Amino acid sequence: MMGKVRAGEAQRRLEQGIGRVQRSGWRVPAMAAMLALGMVLPSAAQAGDQAAAQARGPATAHGGGGATAKAESAAVTPVVSPAIGEEYARPHELVDVGGGRKMNLFCMGTGTPTVVFDSGLSDWSSIWALVQPGVARVTRACSYDRAGMGYSDFSAAPRTPVSIDEDLHTLLHNAKIAMPVVLVGHSLGGFNMKLYAALYSKDVAGLVLVDPSEERSYERTVAAVDARYGAAVMARISLDDIAGTTMAITHYSQCAEMAARKDLDPESDVYKMCTDPVRPPLGPAIAAAREKIQVTGAYQETQASELAYSIYGDPRGDAIYARLFAGQPFGARPLIVLTHSIYDAKDPDAAAEFFAWNTLHNQTARLSRRGVNRIVPGTHHNIEVDKPQAIVDAVTEVVKRVRAQ
Repeated sequence: MMGKVRAGEAQRRLEQGIGRVQRSGWRVPAMAAMLALGMVLPSAAQAGDQAAAQARGPATAHGGGGATAKAESAAVTPVVSPAIGEEYARPHELVDVGGGRKMNLFCMGTGTPTVVFDSGLSDWSSIWALVQPGVARVTRACSYDRAGMGYSDFSAAPRTPVSIDEDLHTLLHNAKIAMPVVLVGHSLGGFNMKLYAALYSKDVAGLVLVDPSEERSYERTVAAVDARYGAAVMARISLDDIAGTTMAITHYSQCAEMAARKDLDPESDVYKMCTDPVRPPLGPAIAAAREKIQVTGAYQETQASELAYSIYGDPRGDAIYARLFAGQPFGARPLIVLTHSIYDAKDPDAAAEFFAWNTLHNQTARLSRRGVNRIVPGTHHNIEVDKPQAIVDAVTEVVKRVRAQ
């Protein structure tokens, strides 16, 4: 991933990339790249929610359930308490996963089934600080840091989805987590959890996938988008998707090159464009801890590798994924998919992208006979920050269904 580039040349290339992104308002047209990078589309929540009702199509649920998740009763944005924030700003149980590596596992609460959380690209366990404590009031809840993220040791191996799941499988068994578990994953972590359920089905009792990334998106949506918006729109958003993903991979590779030579300066523009923005609801302790980790070469290399070898960056697994996710491989396991609702309702391409995104989530819900996709009002991609209670409610629902079996 890291080429032998002179420091000055790497700096120049990275600054050029930053300039391109700044001029575009950090808005890559591609839905896949936008979500992988955790970007926020500029739109009004009300307009986006109303347009979502039109763009999502006639069916957003499979196997029962409402078309949308319940809105939170309180209008006040939840904030992580100082005590909880401090807990996520340090390592917890460091589990030996072999090869001289240890991975961070943070568990709270009691009961079965255990719920296990995986985060999206660039994130780790701390992103669940508004969700995990709520789930822990119902059952045991464990978040973890993937290799090279948070407080888990770095791995030089390519961070492919299967290598991530192999790590998780080893982590859960070496930590003696009672099986089967309920898996919760956001964004690329959502795909990780979907793949884990296919590879290690006996380990999994149910799933909650939070705005999950989706494999083979063109193949799975071209007919539906063509029929609703026309072939030209589908071609345009698909080509934008390719360009956006290529730009993102190049950008993060350059971030890794810079950080390999010297920790990034947290006050620099380079740092700001190579990391996620601060999320105020998570509090100052988590923000400070993230800054210490995100400046490092290990973090930047891992971030770049996870994207480059993801379902967006590396299509070599597509034929295998098509076989794994054919039919209903999750049987009758309870499965809830949560989809964000806000997008730029004035942009026709954004409407088509959202329609495609929701179509993919409807298809993922149908992997189980008890699957449902729900659009969560008033949310961008990071539903765990915007409306954490919606996730707590969904996980609680799945846990109760598992207990009732």
